[in-house]
Amino acid sequence: MRHVTLTFAPEAVHQWAPRALPTLRATLALGCAALALAGCGGGSGSAEPGQPPVTSTLPAPENFENSGALSFAWSATPGATRYELFADMDGPGPQTEVQMGAAQGLSFYSTTQRQFGHLNLARIPDFINATFRLRACNSDGCGAFTAAKALDLPSRISYEFSSGRAPLKSSSSNFDPISQDGLTLVLRSYNGSTSTLLVFARTAAGQPWQQQAEIPTSAYWIALSADGNTLAASEESKVQIYQRSSGTWSQPTTIASTQTPAACPQPCQIVPDRLALSANGNLLAVTGRFGAATNDSNAVFTYVRTGTTWAAQSHFAPGDSIVGTALALSGDGSTLALNSGAITRGVNFTPPHVHIYAQNGVDGWTEQARLPVGIVNFLDIAASRYSAMTLSHDGNTMAVEARNAPNALPAEYHITAADLTCASPGTGSTAPGWHIALFARDGAAWQRQAVIARETAASWALANNGNALFYGELFNRRNGVWACP
Repeated sequence: MRHVTLTFAPEAVHQWAPRALPTLRATLALGCAALALAGCGGGSGSAEPGQPPVTSTLPAPENFENSGALSFAWSATPGATRYELFADMDGPGPQTEVQMGAAQGLSFYSTTQRQFGHLNLARIPDFINATFRLRACNSDGCGAFTAAKALDLPSRISYEFSSGRAPLKSSSSNFDPISQDGLTLVLRSYNGSTSTLLVFARTAAGQPWQQQAEIPTSAYWIALSADGNTLAASEESKVQIYQRSSGTWSQPTTIASTQTPAACPQPCQIVPDRLALSANGNLLAVTGRFGAATNDSNAVFTYVRTGTTWAAQSHFAPGDSIVGTALALSGDGSTLALNSGAITRGVNFTPPHVHIYAQNGVDGWTEQARLPVGIVNFLDIAASRYSAMTLSHDGNTMAVEARNAPNALPAEYHITAADLTCASPGTGSTAPGWHIALFARDGAAWQRQAVIARETAASWALANNGNALFYGELFNRRNGVWACP
């Protein structure tokens, strides 16, 4: 497998420098980490690449799973005193299987019934095509292997509906993006103080990933168009936009901090804390600010691409110190949703609203709705939380992850047990805390269709057609009615 590195020089044409993927075989075989019960060795057979012999009657560990990124979980095997984890770096490819160990920071811990392992020093991009096997060992040696488990990154960052993949959302996580067809994904990669975006593509589901580009950037907020051909990355006070054509990623187009809509009161500048792209990548929404430093206001700006040229389009300033921390753009580019106000750590905050704007060819954008929703936005060293929001492709359905705060917000925000379409299992008539509020548009009118609570669900996704929601489990809408599983 080979990939290319995309390097950028000021005012210069990009250069493509082919290089091989890192060869990990030497470092992967440096050693093995053991449970506190036993040290390395113990008649486990050869640790050389290949097929290690089975020298014990121990069965293969049961319920072996990739529990997240490079973390694994399985049921304890009776009689086992340690476990060995092996990786085949290219899955069905020609590379040989190698044992994970100290070089990858392999560590174990356990509960009463479950065992866990994690590769603390490994980089996810290096294992993007890998499969893993596990076996149990004791003083007699090591037993049979589990079936191979693939890393399956798409399932970690998206949910596959019948209408295509949709990116996972969460109030506490910032997932790497993936295209709707599941054939392009972008991973953040860190090496000390250096950060890059790695773009991978594959020809079909189940085929190996190939790295297409490596983009040096300090961006935290990134957006990938649903067709996978446009990537936007926020860098300080600018946005860098990369475009793919025939498998080649271009040098970035820069939208500078002062490249703002003409109608925006000066001084006006981009502050790219949030980004959103339409499905074809031709419309960008990004946060910004305008006005004097002592009395400035937050806003959202939109930009339109024609060919390879970007032009400022409109600005949205609903009037609050918190604007656009929740931001969504429909796939067809016809509908924009953003918040003003948010529930924060402080005791004094503006009751939040979601503003929905519709685009038309005559008057530009018009505001269709101003909905009271418990949007959250606060930063904390221990646990930052911010409401996530998304729109269906046609913009007629909106899902918002919100917080019920009856003691802090007016009555119109309160979500009672009677408002719940689907309550969390076991909670009975309890009013929800975190929940997904689902809104639908009929003509130009918006109304809330459902409130779904799953207190233990960490992430969620809305189908591109707006008729299904994954929130710990799958919820479907039929004839305008959301049904519980």
